[in-house]
Amino acid sequence: MIESVFEILGLKFVWMALLVSFLVSIVSGVVGSIAVANKKVFVAGSVAHSAFGGVGLALFCGFSPTLGAMVFAVVLALLLSWADRHYHDRLDSYMGAIWAFGMALGVVFIDFTPGYNSDIASYLFGSIIAVSDDEVLAIAVYDVVLLGFVGVCYKQILGLLYDEAFCRVQGVNSAWLSGVIFVFIAVGVVMSMSVAGLILVLAILSIPAYIAQLFVGSLRAMMFVGFVLSLAFMWVGFFLAYWLNISPGACIVLLMCVGMLIGLGLKLILQKEV
Repeated sequence: MIESVFEILGLKFVWMALLVSFLVSIVSGVVGSIAVANKKVFVAGSVAHSAFGGVGLALFCGFSPTLGAMVFAVVLALLLSWADRHYHDRLDSYMGAIWAFGMALGVVFIDFTPGYNSDIASYLFGSIIAVSDDEVLAIAVYDVVLLGFVGVCYKQILGLLYDEAFCRVQGVNSAWLSGVIFVFIAVGVVMSMSVAGLILVLAILSIPAYIAQLFVGSLRAMMFVGFVLSLAFMWVGFFLAYWLNISPGACIVLLMCVGMLIGLGLKLILQKEV
């Protein structure tokens, strides 16, 4: 077993997978915590699936599918941010419409694209072992910008999440801040596609943060615990998938779901003891 571990660690793609897991775990911990605390998890899901429209458009036009998904996701995130401010009670309807529109548009563009693109499965289900150096660098840059934004605007983010009216009284431009948060969620979704794809990315951005929320009381602690949990799930899931010869993305998400059930069970036990 030990020799097998050292043999695996001698492979370059394994180290790349561990590195990208670390970087995506930062996205999961920070963006996931904001989405869970603000009850905007399905905004991330809507953006993830609608971004498929950008993938299809990019394949049809012949440019980077990741860039296409990024632009599409950001535009739709800004639309959702506007809808959240003006039609908050109907936000779920807008999310459903954008979700369906993006997926349908992506399928239509792919149908019009000559030939079959073998990479399309990686955008749907992820391919952690095939992440390029440029993608790793892009995620790293995004993480630095994300952490800088949260560090500078942490108090304003807290105000927006828990008391938006008071936030506006204090002179904070809540519309601008909400739009920026939606954009960060959108970009974080696209960045996480490399690990789990559009289909499974929602679990990576929500489950670790939700488990953390069960046991911690502050947003800062929730971000840190969510990051640690996400990293643990990803690394264990990756090695388990390697040994079992199954899809890493699906294995990681299944482990997260099991972890969520265990977390809920522990929470119930602790509540009964109190």
